[in-house]
Amino acid sequence: MRLARLGPAILLVAALSLAACTTSEPGWTYAAPPSETPIPSLDASAPAPSGEASAPASAAPSAGAGGTVVQVSASAIKFDQSTLDVPADTPFTLEFANNDSGIPHDVDIRDSGGTSLFKTEIFPGVETRSYDAPALPAGAAQFVCTVHPTMIVDVTAG
Repeated sequence: MRLARLGPAILLVAALSLAACTTSEPGWTYAAPPSETPIPSLDASAPAPSGEASAPASAAPSAGAGGTVVQVSASAIKFDQSTLDVPADTPFTLEFANNDSGIPHDVDIRDSGGTSLFKTEIFPGVETRSYDAPALPAGAAQFVCTVHPTMIVDVTAG
């Protein structure tokens, strides 16, 4: 007998629930996954969108004035190297490979006091860019990603 009295109430709750779910506006939207097609504004020859001054990218990898190429790469939101050696007092070519798809990284070269000596533009991966880096004085330095400051490579210029 109790169930018979609850029947109309259950039907009313079900009807109201169904009416609440049938609106003309969707409750969710579909966003397509990011395209693997390069975005023209992020082309290596385009200026950095951050408004900060950045070094221009070289069109093709070329050795800096000293002829040395230093390679650094990022993946899984960390640099693949923990230490690097670079020539002291000699400009070099920095080849930076951002292997994190769709994740922005850069390289800020800092002296032992933390002063920025050279900074690349921030760009999403997967892409490799080359830069003519300035000569570093002999001693310790660091490569730091300014987007992810825990990404650090200890550098020895010697």
